[in-house]
This record gives sequence, structure tokens and C-alpha cells, in this order.
Amino acid sequence: MQIATLSVALPTLRHGREIVLLAEQESLETGFGFLDAEHLLVAAVTLCSGMPRFLDVLDAHGVTPDRVRTASSAFVGAGAPGPVSPDRVTCTPAAARVLARAAQLAGPAERVRPHHVLLAVLDGIDDPFTGAAHDVLDGLGVDPRRFRRALRRAARRV
Repeated sequence: MQIATLSVALPTLRHGREIVLLAEQESLETGFGFLDAEHLLVAAVTLCSGMPRFLDVLDAHGVTPDRVRTASSAFVGAGAPGPVSPDRVTCTPAAARVLARAAQLAGPAERVRPHHVLLAVLDGIDDPFTGAAHDVLDGLGVDPRRFRRALRRAARRV
């Protein structure tokens, strides 16, 4: 089965560049060849785990970078490498949708931050395109609605 991919411009820092670069590194390490929603999930959890206000939420829900990475390996298999370009990233439509939703959540005046990406994944709970990212969280026993509420509360404490 061939997976549809997009080649999109690497976002600016304001639009989540560090998250995309970390997610791209995750995809390369798994041999996937392009970015998917699960890679964004791992990257966002990794970055959020370094922020005390979000670390408490992640711990309370049993979400750690290692657990997410292990659970996502069941959904992210090796794929054909995408084209390499220093200013572009190859991603699935699911990853593009998560990034677009994260930018929407951040709003025009704020940078896209890791918690925006997590919330974007959680907001797409009924979206068939981001289903595998939800399956990862489901495999960890995470209640997505409670996790989303807790993340939103933590984000408001900023």
C-alpha cells in the first residue's frame, strides 16, 4: 500500500519549526522516510516533558516519550524515503492537518508550541486521518477527553 505524501515548506519558528524538526528526526530514526501524525505526537510529548507545567499532566496520564515512541512503532513502519530538501519536509496529509490545527489553536499572535500540537492531535479524535495517533494514546490507556482538558488547564496557567 502506498501512502500519499505532501512536500510542504519547513515552517518558521513561529509555526512550530522545532517540533517539525524533532518529528522529522523521529521519522528518520524509524526508517519511515516522511513525517506522520505519530511522529508529531512523539515530538510534542518529548518537548512537553521538558516543561514542568505539562510534565505533571503527562505523568498523571502515563504519557512519556518512551511509552509513546514504543506504542507508535506498531503504527509507524518503514517507508520509502521522501525527497530531501533543507527547506521542505515530506509529510502525510494527517501530519499537515495536525500542524494546521496547531497553528489555528495558537492563533495569529502566538508561536505554535508543543502543547498546541498535542491538543491538535487530541482535537482530531474523530478524524480518520489522525486515527493512528489516537490509537497510540488508546494503546497507552489514555482517555483523550480527560487528557485534553488537563492539557488545556495547564496551558491556561501560563
